[in-house]
Amino acid sequence: MATLVLSTVGSALGGPVGGAIGALIGQSIDQQILGPGTRGPRLGDLSVQTSSYGTQVPRIYGTMRVAGSVIWSTDLVESTQTAGAKGQPDTTYSYAVSFAVALSSRPAGAIGRIWADGKLLRGEAGDFKVPVTFRFYDGSEDQGIDPLIGSIEGIATTPAYRGLALAVFENLELAEYGNRIPFLTFEVVADALAPGIGSVLGDASGGAISSAEGRTIGGYAAYGKSIAAAVGPLVTMFGVELFDDGETLRGTVGGDAIFIDLDDLGNSADGESAPRITREQLPARALPAALRLGYYDPGRDYQSAEARAAASEERGAEEQRELPAVLAAGEAKALVQQVLARTWAERDRLTLRLPQRMLGLEPGSRIELDLSPRRWTVTQCTVDGLVVVAELRPATGGVPMLAAEAGRVVAPSDVVEGEVSMVLIDASAGFGGMPDQPTVLVAASSATPGWRAKAVEARYGGQRISARTSGRKAVLGSADNVLPAADPAVMDTVNTIDVTLVDAEQWLVSCDDEALAEGANLALVGKELIQFGQADPMGPGSFRLSRLLRGVRGTEAAVNGHVAGEPFVLIEADALKAVTLPPWAEGHDVSVTCGEQSAELTLTSRPKPAAIADPSGGTTADSEAREAIAQVLAALRQQGLIAP
Repeated sequence: MATLVLSTVGSALGGPVGGAIGALIGQSIDQQILGPGTRGPRLGDLSVQTSSYGTQVPRIYGTMRVAGSVIWSTDLVESTQTAGAKGQPDTTYSYAVSFAVALSSRPAGAIGRIWADGKLLRGEAGDFKVPVTFRFYDGSEDQGIDPLIGSIEGIATTPAYRGLALAVFENLELAEYGNRIPFLTFEVVADALAPGIGSVLGDASGGAISSAEGRTIGGYAAYGKSIAAAVGPLVTMFGVELFDDGETLRGTVGGDAIFIDLDDLGNSADGESAPRITREQLPARALPAALRLGYYDPGRDYQSAEARAAASEERGAEEQRELPAVLAAGEAKALVQQVLARTWAERDRLTLRLPQRMLGLEPGSRIELDLSPRRWTVTQCTVDGLVVVAELRPATGGVPMLAAEAGRVVAPSDVVEGEVSMVLIDASAGFGGMPDQPTVLVAASSATPGWRAKAVEARYGGQRISARTSGRKAVLGSADNVLPAADPAVMDTVNTIDVTLVDAEQWLVSCDDEALAEGANLALVGKELIQFGQADPMGPGSFRLSRLLRGVRGTEAAVNGHVAGEPFVLIEADALKAVTLPPWAEGHDVSVTCGEQSAELTLTSRPKPAAIADPSGGTTADSEAREAIAQVLAALRQQGLIAP
């Protein structure tokens, strides 16, 4: 048991330290503070996100994973997007929210990863997986107010939250999380280096504890209803020895052990005989047979873990303790064995009555005796007349790190997405759009694995609308060679085209003639729609396409004029996003931007069908125009871009 002497303690760690670290009570261990009835906060407290008034904010040391407390939030902001064909609009709703989360009641250096519903929202490289504007405030004393919070709440009434490390999210898009605020946890890097236990105790107690304990920990969260609750788990588990010098709690005295001869024992103030040694030992049944320790493991992304040690194979009481600290699995295993060994060693107590010359003895002093064990530590000293009455416990040593495994954890994917590549397709020119309403299809991809729908903005004729890419990555790339012209009426078995895909992990497959007749392997090369029956891999992401159907779906005019490097897009309805524009947008330039990437095209101005005399006396559309319209509608329905 650690010799921490606290007579009174003050407020919780989230605010100023208001109590006095007090007067020595016989220089004894304060059982009311660190006895069996005192427990620090549970490990689960750090992983529960709160927004309740009065919730304590921990003081974070080293690197920890915490949920924090939401201290400010806006209402959900709803936005709508209408797309689809005329008369059949498809309206989708999306939501965003802005909020602030308090993470540490002492300054922190940085924020690492952020998890949302267990998935990475912010990766190790600092990239966000969904659109959001993020700001981190380290809690310094010159910290300014957040501009968003100030603009909503008013500059005069918005605190700067100095001394409080803060994360602010502005317009976090919630589509990825079912249009609700996700559960967030943060990797808080408070100190770049692993903190020493002594420095943690000194800071967490407001300077009331002074210890030179140099052992380090990966991280620690000091919080609770009192200083004792906040630092008690650290003191007791690591066996930090402190004593009260009347002003502060400080580390034990140094120096060599004091050897005491057995002839110096048995002193009394009144000259009466006194026992040389009084030795007591707690019964084995009063001690735990096994000990479990809950802690945070960096090998498990700072999630909670458990280490266990047993005193013997005999059955007995099992004790559970929790330490809100970051430990490697081997460190935790060694620590729990050391704690259990120290608990059993300290069942043995000695009381010695020493001569007057030992008046300088104080708690923490090391003593050697001709006994087994030989080394003892003074836990309490009192003076009876001129006799020094010293209570001792066996001195225990450390346990080296033991081999242990953190266990397996399913880590969320952390892929830094590459630049977005986009191709715009004028669907109303040959397929996939209503003949009286211009439609642009957005095909988007990237070279890296993983894909989420991304916000885009379409601009045309001085107007702009917001949309999103498809939730599925498109198969797109570029042509490596010039595709020669061919007769659209027959299969082109002479010419081939080599294409390289943006994502080298994507694949093109061959199909038979029956599948071609059903419309399989439809692709856009430049402005020509083709179908390919054979796809031969030529290297990572590279394919040679042959057995081609040319100029399909009314794009016969585009079989000439191909150039190397023109875009290639596999036409798949669920990988393309249709953006419907008003009829007056025909002939205008359209640009679509996604982040810093953009793509442009000029919408085709389609001529009106010529009116010809009808044998019945009326007028009707030209037969070729009617056939083209029918092909457009059929293609549109086949691709699933409009309802049948």
